[in-house]
Amino acid sequence: MPLGGILDYLKDIFFPVSCLNCAKEGGFVCEECLQTLDLSGVFCCPICHKKTELGDYCDTCQPLFIDGEIAIIQYDEKTLIGEIMHSFKYQYVEELEKTIEKMIKEFLLKNNLATFDVITFVPLHGRRYVERGFNQAEKIALILAKLCNKPAINLLKRTRYTKPQAKFKRQERLVNLKDAFEFCYKKTDLSGKNILLVDDVYTTGSTMQECAKVLKSNQIGKVVGFSLARG
Repeated sequence: MPLGGILDYLKDIFFPVSCLNCAKEGGFVCEECLQTLDLSGVFCCPICHKKTELGDYCDTCQPLFIDGEIAIIQYDEKTLIGEIMHSFKYQYVEELEKTIEKMIKEFLLKNNLATFDVITFVPLHGRRYVERGFNQAEKIALILAKLCNKPAINLLKRTRYTKPQAKFKRQERLVNLKDAFEFCYKKTDLSGKNILLVDDVYTTGSTMQECAKVLKSNQIGKVVGFSLARG
């Protein structure tokens, strides 16, 4: 047995894990509980949350910088998806990457994504990256890139340390993120290309809108948001 397999075997014996939902031993999300998640997709106006066919803007809202937003599941912190997101984002339970990959696979079986050329992700400030040790949006983007056979490229840099968006209301979020991102891709081969912009959770959309504004000011074509969950 390879060394990695031996270590996994020993870990399962001495440090058994249980399903976040039903406490069944064997994994952080058992197959039975995974099947209870509605992964058919959330397609809503990026601003008012009114349902739209492709996650584009409704007839009432004024389009901003992202051209649409797609999420896999509706977010609820008190349910299994809330447990998955919290454990993945704040504790980096690496095994949950397998669960997230299964979720994205199931979603892609049911839905076609808008045509895009490159995947990128919402960046973390260097200070927060050091605190957390990883960027959850980047992890999701890499899984999606593998499943869609598209390149994942870091196009954005977070230049200003900002307080967590969850602390603010919508207008305060916009102020908190103003001029917090810059374009860091030095080549010119993405001019006019369509981008899938990935984050973990989409709530008011202020983060993605600010990122999309920077992308479009650097000759990027369409920018469609993709999130694991929609708040």
